[in-house]
Amino acid sequence: MSTATASVLTKKQVKAFRKDYMVGGKARTIIAQVRYDDQCGNGHNSFAITGETYTGEHRSGESTVKHESGRTLWLDSCGCIHDKIAKHFPQLAPLIKWHLFDATGPMHYVANTIYHADEHGPTHAWVYFTGQNDPLEIGESKERLLGYMTVPDARKAEGQPGYRVQWDEKTVKTRNLDHARSSAVWPDATDEDLTAPGLKERLEARLPQLLVEFRAAVESLGFTY
Repeated sequence: MSTATASVLTKKQVKAFRKDYMVGGKARTIIAQVRYDDQCGNGHNSFAITGETYTGEHRSGESTVKHESGRTLWLDSCGCIHDKIAKHFPQLAPLIKWHLFDATGPMHYVANTIYHADEHGPTHAWVYFTGQNDPLEIGESKERLLGYMTVPDARKAEGQPGYRVQWDEKTVKTRNLDHARSSAVWPDATDEDLTAPGLKERLEARLPQLLVEFRAAVESLGFTY
């Protein structure tokens, strides 16, 4: 059986965790939701941990909860508030790494990891030329933009008389290995693990064990995998 079919498709499988507390005499509530289901309707179960926080500051139109003190609180923040969830629900902290994981692996597992681990210089440049505009060379000589070019054409012009190449620094890609570790659910990956040749093969090799660990995490919540 393939890993894609090993999980039982479930439309709704959710657990909520709530905590009412006080900060400086002010009431606060945080609610965390953990789900493993096909709530998105894309044909496979996915795992997500999201949360909502509520405060006493009135916000017209926002949802409300009743604090254990009896006070009405209004929605203050929501979504992937993982730092707050880990702080108030430490039992959920080890599960946060599985956010957006499904029965086939992390979302865009290989592509996202390789993207974050990669780096390169500029891919485009503006190429200018200063020279005569007419065959008799009697007209005024002005610098003009020849175009926005890719590396091969820009390299041809670089250093040549009359040409000026201005590289587009916005096309530079710097690596972010912390994001790569997160995308790969590989927190103990070394820099070499993520930058040495063969990253795609290393990612594919570790995926089966990762899926075993993920299933154990899902079932630890009492969810049907």
